[in-house]
Amino acid sequence: MKRALITRRAAIVGAMAVGGYGIARAETLEKPQLKLALSVDAASFLPVYIAAEQTWKAQGLDVEFTIFRNDAEAAQALAGGSIDLSVQSFDGLISLINAEQPIVAFYAGFNQADFEWFALPSIKTWNDLKGQIAGVSSFGSLTDQLTRYALKKHGLDPIKDVKIQQIGPTAASLQSLKNGRLGLGILSAPFKWQAAEAGLTQLGVQSHEISPQWPKHAFMAPRAFVDKNPATIRALLRAHVAAIRLARANRELASKVLADRLKFPAAYSARAYDDVIDGYDERGGLPNLDVFWSIEQAAGQVSAPWPAAKFFDDRFVKTFDQWAG
Repeated sequence: MKRALITRRAAIVGAMAVGGYGIARAETLEKPQLKLALSVDAASFLPVYIAAEQTWKAQGLDVEFTIFRNDAEAAQALAGGSIDLSVQSFDGLISLINAEQPIVAFYAGFNQADFEWFALPSIKTWNDLKGQIAGVSSFGSLTDQLTRYALKKHGLDPIKDVKIQQIGPTAASLQSLKNGRLGLGILSAPFKWQAAEAGLTQLGVQSHEISPQWPKHAFMAPRAFVDKNPATIRALLRAHVAAIRLARANRELASKVLADRLKFPAAYSARAYDDVIDGYDERGGLPNLDVFWSIEQAAGQVSAPWPAAKFFDDRFVKTFDQWAG
């Protein structure tokens, strides 16, 4: 019994040393050199940042890592073949499939509902927004769709009662709120905290106004790539799961990764960690999509909810216990 216990402990230590935080590497990879892109830089991509520093190499991967400015740019690169895979929004995936691109998501698990709506100090309720300008990153974007949904929820017509305006990234929305050009803005970290510190009115948070969980990002690739490179994808996902586990076990390290990557002030990096860490499902499954589909229908992206098989290849989710360790 004692010898078996020692052997088991040695195996665990070996797995941690070889595979990165408890996940061993055991497969020959079809394509160890990958080109992976993120749609933007954001705190919710924390496990990808940690994987880049700590766990990709342990899984035998050499990953060229690119950050785009928005979903549309990442989607264009994926469809054009200049990257192998991307981590981006389900909205971007729906647009790709609508454009008849053979792209599929194969791992989700980024379930953060972390946007917040802030308004001018003089605005105290949603109804006070009548006649005001609401800022979103771009028309048709996630921030646009969420803002229109929230306005309708509070009895406001996003066309007649409020003017929707493209502002760009959330940093620009915060600045426009501060100088009075906007009445409402939808903000992510750390700008939502800066807005509160500046005395702007918090009108709502995504987890309450929309849904407690949101399908924020997913790993996606051309279907042919997924079919040809299953061992490589399992290695990538093992590295990702190891990064999530490392982030959960070491708040200080993960907070530093966010501070270094996103140039957050020290006061905000640990707060950003706390904001996103509970939103990861390491098994990569889909959250409840009822509200997501209702928003996609309202935006004219779909006429009815899609069956999962149309946009999500669940082979890796189903076999998680076999490859993750």
